[in-house]
Amino acid sequence: MPSKKKKALLFLVLAFLTVFSLAGCQTLKDENADTKTETNPYEGYPAPDFELKDLSGKTVRLSDFRGKTVVLNFWSLNCSFCLAEMPDFEEFYRSKPENVEVLLINLDRNADKVQTYIENKGYTFKVLLDEKAETVRSYLIRGVPTTFLVGEDGVIKSRVEGQVTREVLDSMVQSACGTENPS
Repeated sequence: MPSKKKKALLFLVLAFLTVFSLAGCQTLKDENADTKTETNPYEGYPAPDFELKDLSGKTVRLSDFRGKTVVLNFWSLNCSFCLAEMPDFEEFYRSKPENVEVLLINLDRNADKVQTYIENKGYTFKVLLDEKAETVRSYLIRGVPTTFLVGEDGVIKSRVEGQVTREVLDSMVQSACGTENPS
């Protein structure tokens, strides 16, 4: 008889855990679903627009850079690969063509810590804060670092998941802009 009670208790615990875990998977109906367009943040598709604050508090939108090629990089202070590629981004940024913009989107929640890190390293590229993780969701970021190249027309030309180098950045821009030497 005790084994039947154990089996029943085990069944109830498993049923409870299943229901409890599935409750987190519930999707909420978006009231504006009819007015939104579906996004597909991969090569050949329009880059999702965003509105984020930079480290000085100024609002920046991706659409502000229409007509320029934009390098977007998603990163975090907790990511060693992200921090390792920062000097390459700075080197690229300092010698980039005029028609190219570089935006590094930070995913940490502590803006002061991010600002201190950027200032201490002497980086001059533009850092945007995605503290609410809205942009990271719209770009379907599975891990950082992830880098995008958005063409002048607002269409994603390339997506690289993982660390990039200065050479990779140069190559991405060169292929998108059709130039011999982007720097």
